[in-house]
Amino acid sequence: MRQPVAASVSPPRYFVPHAASPVEPVPCDASEVVHVLDAFRLEPAYLGEPEWFVCTDVVGQLQLIPGSERARLPASVQAQLAHHEVASGKPPRRLAATELFFFSPEVVEHPSNTEGFNDPVYLYGTLTGPWPGNAVTRVNGQLTVTRGDVLAGFAHGAQDAFHYVKDAESRDLPRAYHALLPGDRADQLAQGRGLVLTYPAVPAELQAHHAANGAQVASMLHTVLTQLQEDAHTNQGPQAIASLELPVPSRAMAIADLELRGYEVKGDIATPRPTKGGLVGKLAGWLQDETVRVPREAPPPEFLELARRVLPLLPGWPTETERTLRAHVLAGTLSPGTPVMRPTVPRAPTPPASIPPRLPTPPVRSSDWMQDFIGAHGKPGGAKPRLTQLQPKPAPRPPPAKPSSPASWQSDFAPAPAPVAPAHPATRQQEKAPATPGKKPDWMSDFDD
Repeated sequence: MRQPVAASVSPPRYFVPHAASPVEPVPCDASEVVHVLDAFRLEPAYLGEPEWFVCTDVVGQLQLIPGSERARLPASVQAQLAHHEVASGKPPRRLAATELFFFSPEVVEHPSNTEGFNDPVYLYGTLTGPWPGNAVTRVNGQLTVTRGDVLAGFAHGAQDAFHYVKDAESRDLPRAYHALLPGDRADQLAQGRGLVLTYPAVPAELQAHHAANGAQVASMLHTVLTQLQEDAHTNQGPQAIASLELPVPSRAMAIADLELRGYEVKGDIATPRPTKGGLVGKLAGWLQDETVRVPREAPPPEFLELARRVLPLLPGWPTETERTLRAHVLAGTLSPGTPVMRPTVPRAPTPPASIPPRLPTPPVRSSDWMQDFIGAHGKPGGAKPRLTQLQPKPAPRPPPAKPSSPASWQSDFAPAPAPVAPAHPATRQQEKAPATPGKKPDWMSDFDD
């Protein structure tokens, strides 16, 4: 039975709530968030709150925190904000809107056998909003946009991506990317309604030091670009798209996919695995001549650049919806007489390290409800749609280290030092000796990554 949506809450036109998913209220508490995804200014400044922070809680759900509650944020979250503001070197962007919705997609469905080129794409995830308001709710459902909407949303939003501190586990510069997507028709967008800020979901158990979603964004863009290229080959589409040399977000995953399809990979070359042994099998492989080259791997910024290059090649792009949507995003500026609030950054040789949050084990969320939408789009005997999973199964994490001796406030900013056995009296005398000139004081190591 469908859970009714509150009368005061009207979701965007292109979002369909799942019939059996509950509509939950969203109690936002600044002290309960663990990561920041985005920071922006909302115009007009509702309720005297010009600045807002998009954050995640302990289970990865989105929350919107007003700038006036910055002091109530955990120390680790304040450190993330300080690093982003210093690293980006510019004021937050401004969004001209009367209401905003926030969407966290987990699965992307790319329909097969479509007749157009800039075809619909179905995003399945959780919608939260509207903000600002007194009836903020959260519900699962489907958001329908076009391929061009996805490419343009992330390509335009990349310049305002949230910066995190690079740690030892980050292969690329960690960023939290967002996309502003149309949730309604152009006439409603022009009134500042139906705007959907989208943040691809990152599993909570993978958010150790930050909530960077570059891998998820790269996977979404790669699949959209691949679909466009396949349609260009099939339907005599733009030659510039058909001839693109597309990289892959993960070369290891590309090799695994080829092996599942019956290929044998050696170096950069994949050849069909013989179905028969001996000379007959080798001859059959030579006659097939289906040798393919394993694509190279590329970081998220390269996929964003490919999206920028492809957009002008889409027939009829930009659409009226796209032009109306982008008019609501304004460059960050400081109005005359506005005091500059500079974040307090510790005086250290390197930026403050990202603070690993102490996360409890998050509950396992079922995605069975998505099959109701996916099944409704399919046809008996038809080709299956291509799905982009944004929440892959995480690798097993090592067991947590045993807690050290009594914790102090310093443990909020860096792992506590290992206990040290009592030193010999002679060693104590050496410790009291003055520091060697030129040697870095021990306290500075608290700020090292």
